[in-house]
Amino acid sequence: MPAEINWPVLGGQLALGTLLGLAIGFTIKKAIKAALIIAGVLVLAALALQHFDFITIHWANLESVYTRAVEESGGLVASLKAWANHLDSLIPVAGSFVVGFFLGLRAG
Repeated sequence: MPAEINWPVLGGQLALGTLLGLAIGFTIKKAIKAALIIAGVLVLAALALQHFDFITIHWANLESVYTRAVEESGGLVASLKAWANHLDSLIPVAGSFVVGFFLGLRAG
């Protein structure tokens, strides 16, 4: 156990982590909403074009591309584990960042 805790530094790290987490969580939620709306509109447009025989969508090819992309990267769980391993060296900042991140997601 350290002989002396530097409270101003620890407080600054906690505040910084919380503010960064809040900002990033809020921004990510807004970006994901926008991306999902755009993707939904594009999918609906493609389905409408396919329905009226303007284009042909090869669903088997899309599924194989998606499957390969998910298997190569390890999926979302692998990405989150790598992110957590990177942040574990900054325990005070990372802990408060997670709290701020989820508050930002909720506020967004």
